[in-house]
Amino acid sequence: MTQSTGDPTWLLAIDTSTGQAGLALTDGVAFAEISWVAGRNQTVSVLTQVDALLSLAGIESSAIRAVAVAIGPGMFNGLRIGMSLAKGFHLGQDAALIGVSTLEVSARQFGGLGHTVLATVAAGRDRLVWQSVPGDADPVNGDVQALRAIVENCLETVIVCGDLSIEQAAELTTLPNVIIPPASSRSRRATVLAEIGWERFVRGEIDDPITLSPVYVHSSGVPARS
Repeated sequence: MTQSTGDPTWLLAIDTSTGQAGLALTDGVAFAEISWVAGRNQTVSVLTQVDALLSLAGIESSAIRAVAVAIGPGMFNGLRIGMSLAKGFHLGQDAALIGVSTLEVSARQFGGLGHTVLATVAAGRDRLVWQSVPGDADPVNGDVQALRAIVENCLETVIVCGDLSIEQAAELTTLPNVIIPPASSRSRRATVLAEIGWERFVRGEIDDPITLSPVYVHSSGVPARS
């Protein structure tokens, strides 16, 4: 997709899956990003941060022609807020809507290294949701001991990325076939979400706002769609 200087096209990426929230903008070449600890206060902070990011990039909201939103697994309140904001841009200015798995965002930057990549999202009460990416198996909700039991039986090297506490990372690091990237590397980046979203936008892979829904995680059980 080629854009003229008189008709700028930008994509806004929104990730409110967990307490670590992130926003990014891209026109396919340039990127701008904001990440902050939102906790459970995304309702208060997200719109303020969107305005701050637009100001930082020097663009108007009218230039946003697409929105990529992380659809989870993730926190109930956070995902609702992110999805509502994304659909608001769609309804308000006909921005294309693109939903992306939160686990895919975590795994993206490790995908070309020749190892199995297992992405995780915090599920509360020291539990995790994890999934091999790419893979056909559904996400699994369990504790770090259950995750350890799975990866220690793998014959190949496994990169575990995404949400891990210091204690969970230490538990998995003891396994000889497991690589735990540094916290700064394994954390999700909104620019990665923006990159995935832009690629799909260019290919015309747009989601239906009626059927697009978030995937929530719970402290027990399995991830569930709304």
